[in-house]
Amino acid sequence: MRKKTVSFILAAFLLMSILTGCGAKKTAEANAPVEEKYIPVEIATVVQKTISNETTFSGKIYADKEVYVVPKTPGKVMSVNVAVGSVVKKGTVLFQLDKEDIQKQADLTKKSIDLAEANYQLTREKIDNAKVTLERTRALYEQGAIPKSQLEQAELAASDTSLQTIQVQLEQAQLQYTQALDSLQNLTITAPVDGIVSAVDVEVGEMASTAQPSVTIVNMDNVYAEINVTENVINAITVGKEVVVDIPSASSESLTGKIDKISPVSDAKTQLYPIRIYIENQNHLVKPGMFAKVKLSTNARENVIAVPTEAIMNENDKNIVYVVADDRAAAREVGIGLEAGGETEIVKGLKPGEKVIVKGQDYVEDESKVKVVRGEQ
Repeated sequence: MRKKTVSFILAAFLLMSILTGCGAKKTAEANAPVEEKYIPVEIATVVQKTISNETTFSGKIYADKEVYVVPKTPGKVMSVNVAVGSVVKKGTVLFQLDKEDIQKQADLTKKSIDLAEANYQLTREKIDNAKVTLERTRALYEQGAIPKSQLEQAELAASDTSLQTIQVQLEQAQLQYTQALDSLQNLTITAPVDGIVSAVDVEVGEMASTAQPSVTIVNMDNVYAEINVTENVINAITVGKEVVVDIPSASSESLTGKIDKISPVSDAKTQLYPIRIYIENQNHLVKPGMFAKVKLSTNARENVIAVPTEAIMNENDKNIVYVVADDRAAAREVGIGLEAGGETEIVKGLKPGEKVIVKGQDYVEDESKVKVVRGEQ
């Protein structure tokens, strides 16, 4: 009987302990703070910046200066001192012409001058003597001693006409001689500018012509890209404006060019306006003939408030962005302007320094609890 009583008491004690423990657990759970739910978002800070539309045009690279060297006198090539790719300075000897034929021509014209001068002197003396005879003949004619025909013959012999003809011949011979001497001075053909030889079209033993270039020299320190733009772009660009130029075959990085020339009229065939953009090329990596892409910025807006276009939502025909303040999202109606390059101008509703939600805005409402997981904290 006593054993049963003890067992009963122990069982009652265990039951009370279990009930007491359960009650304490429920009380602790009831008193624990409830963690509030939040929505993760990415933000961006509102700043003032310049935005613009960007259009890419394809073009071709040309050398800034391309000089075609043509000899002043034709002649046989005796030596060629340069090859394609040679770097030359102004005055560098490019090739030499044979002087033998030209020297012969100079010697021949010199003999022609000597002969013409001797003939001139002889004729001069004859005419002077004829003039003396003319005076005597005229006196005899006036006395009636000789007929008029004899006087006319004397006048013809004293005429300077023949002397004038010889004078012309002498001047022509002197001119030819001067030209021959000049040709002797022009047999050494030198570079007129600094640059790189891009073509050599003469060989030793060939005749160099004055009708076509013998050597071509290009200046590679500056090159230019030529593009053609449409009429809706031409008035949005100005001379001196810097632009981005991509030349994949020369550099993996974008280059900076400057607009140098803008044609005021369109090409008659294409109806496009030619534009020239100069590019510095001190390392000579950019070469004429390469393909280029030129990015032109148009409709630029300077010092405006702009946000990523993806941050703007349309709710009930209103443009809305969500700003974050004190870990809460707040809907803000905004006025928008130019959209360019993934950004949109905000003309009202925001001010610099505010934080706008650019990702996660589809899941928030006004006063939603948010947590910034990307962007500026």
